[in-house]
Amino acid sequence: MNDTGSEDRPTDAVAGASGGEVTPRPGPRARWTRRISAWVLVVLASLLIPISVISVWAIRTVTNTDQYVATLAPLARNPVIVDHLAQKATDELFSTHIVQDKVTAALPAKAKPIVTPIVAQVHNYVYGLALKVFSSPRFGQLWDSLNRHSHDAVIDVLTGKQSPLVQKLEKGGGIVVNVTPALNNLINEANSKGVTLFNPLKPILTKGDKLGVTVVSKSQVSKFTGLFNAIVTLKWAIPIVALVLGILGIVIAVEHRKTLLRMAIGVALVTLLLLAGLSLGRITFVSQAGHTFNRQVAGAVWDTMLRYLETDLRWMLLIAVLFAFAAWLAGPARYAVWIRSTFAKGGRWVATQARELRAGTGRAAAGSDRVRRSGGWILEHLHGLRIVGVVVAGLFLVFGGNLTGWSLLIIVIVLAVYLGLLQLVAAWARKVSDPLARSDTAST
Repeated sequence: MNDTGSEDRPTDAVAGASGGEVTPRPGPRARWTRRISAWVLVVLASLLIPISVISVWAIRTVTNTDQYVATLAPLARNPVIVDHLAQKATDELFSTHIVQDKVTAALPAKAKPIVTPIVAQVHNYVYGLALKVFSSPRFGQLWDSLNRHSHDAVIDVLTGKQSPLVQKLEKGGGIVVNVTPALNNLINEANSKGVTLFNPLKPILTKGDKLGVTVVSKSQVSKFTGLFNAIVTLKWAIPIVALVLGILGIVIAVEHRKTLLRMAIGVALVTLLLLAGLSLGRITFVSQAGHTFNRQVAGAVWDTMLRYLETDLRWMLLIAVLFAFAAWLAGPARYAVWIRSTFAKGGRWVATQARELRAGTGRAAAGSDRVRRSGGWILEHLHGLRIVGVVVAGLFLVFGGNLTGWSLLIIVIVLAVYLGLLQLVAAWARKVSDPLARSDTAST
């Protein structure tokens, strides 16, 4: 973006509102003061505007109980979480050797070698029942209720506070959502299928929390508690201050358009850094899951908890890029002028075609002429049409979220088809254009 040319250059004096009186413009020192002040405000706004996105997300999603429960609700339907809970519940039921002892007692002494295979078969059967229990809508309702009751403790952990709630729900340094009621439901499900081996465990389960899922641990959030606590304390002050600084920076600037361009670029860069920080934060969060906290579960918790924040930051990046492009497009740069003039020509061409279609006379000649001119326009802007396709594909890659391999393949295929069709259209345009247009295009 080569922004050359004069813009907003102040004259030494301007005419007054009455009597032709001349009012002097601010001198060089005043202009330099305004430029420096504008730069300072641009830097501050570029930092605070993306951070305000995090602030709004924390206020609306994390600290709000209803939104927090709704945010974590998909975890109860996540195959990774369901499989983890089913496996953990099954292992918990078989950890007391009740099944093995009862099978051993029921078989004669000579049949003891088949005890282990029978227990393994029962284990697999109970695991299948556990999958049904944890995949049921009833468990989803239980999950939402447990998250609602543990929300205050999660906020205390995120802000680094020590509270009775934290001490009550804390296990191994982490907040654990107790799903022991689901384990009791599993025993009842087994009873309904004729498997009554686990009934002796029910009194034991009622005495304590035997099964839980760690939502967040102290070691995982220790690096983020300071920032999160500051955001929760300041609440809406950060977005308001960021907006005021951004507007003030543009207003006091000598060159308003350039200041808007710089601020938009700054916001885009800081937003990219925050998105990169989230990616690194996920790696840290998963790596600090510990031995008792399944890493796949940790990744699912991170992705589910922060999916709205990542979406909001991508939208901020897109808005900043659009503002930067608009500010650049309004300037005197050579390509900006070319784009504006090209769009203006295109608008006039469309208006001319519309008038000719409404005229109703000489349609055949006009149609032939329109075809030739359309072909010439396509040949003239062929390179730009290719760039548009690549740019659109790039936007899908940047703002498409966590794209899978299939998604990337589809984007590449669609781009290849678009470029191929563009080549076919270009070949048609060369045929319908008159020789003069083709020679002019070839010479350029």
